[in-house]
Amino acid sequence: MAPSTDSFAERVGRIAALGEPIRRALYRYVAAQPEPVDRVQAADAVGVAHHAAKFHLDKLEAEGLLDVDYSRPP
Repeated sequence: MAPSTDSFAERVGRIAALGEPIRRALYRYVAAQPEPVDRVQAADAVGVAHHAAKFHLDKLEAEGLLDVDYSRPP
């Protein structure tokens, strides 16, 4: 197995980030989509308030679990 560039602590942090049920649900929803989704779509899909989705999606991004692209809707 090739050595990872991520430290053990970073990998544990990523796993710990998914320990929160709402965050895990958002991650699973977003990761399963074939196309990018916005925060409103993700919030609606898992049944949480938009501000709560923003908080959890930002955490997932900070841990390197999601790639984020900011753009204006068409």
